[in-house]
Amino acid sequence: IADSSARQVHSTPPPRRFCSAMAPRFVGCVLGSMALGAAGFSHFMKEIPNGMSVIRNSESWYGVGHYLAMGSGPLNPFGKEFKTAGYQWTPELCAADSDGDGQSNGLELGDPECQWTPGDVPSRSSEISHPGFADSTTSATTSAEPVTDTSTTTSEP
Repeated sequence: IADSSARQVHSTPPPRRFCSAMAPRFVGCVLGSMALGAAGFSHFMKEIPNGMSVIRNSESWYGVGHYLAMGSGPLNPFGKEFKTAGYQWTPELCAADSDGDGQSNGLELGDPECQWTPGDVPSRSSEISHPGFADSTTSATTSAEPVTDTSTTTSEP
């Protein structure tokens, strides 16, 4: 009986030793999972115009379709409509006002004419706002600065 309890004590590592041995594995597992999660959905940012440039409350918002800035968790109104559109930038998604702020998703993301396709440069890359939150709006009204006609016309006598 004494041998059996002695074996049991020797076969179970002390709690402190176990925790210190497992901590690096646990931390590595958590960090690896976070990296995979972020990398797993980063391709969505390339599926919308200016997906890497969305700002809300002066904060970069990489999880454009989510309530959390870095992504994950519940989808915001834009995220729900993006999912319904098959995770593609469509003319319908562009023209929609997902957050109900009076501005189309395209206007907020720099594609007011809904002409952008993945890989293209959006017609506007400044004044980008978040299409999933009504408290984020752009001051832009068009894709480019208005062209001023500097030519002069003369009338013939």
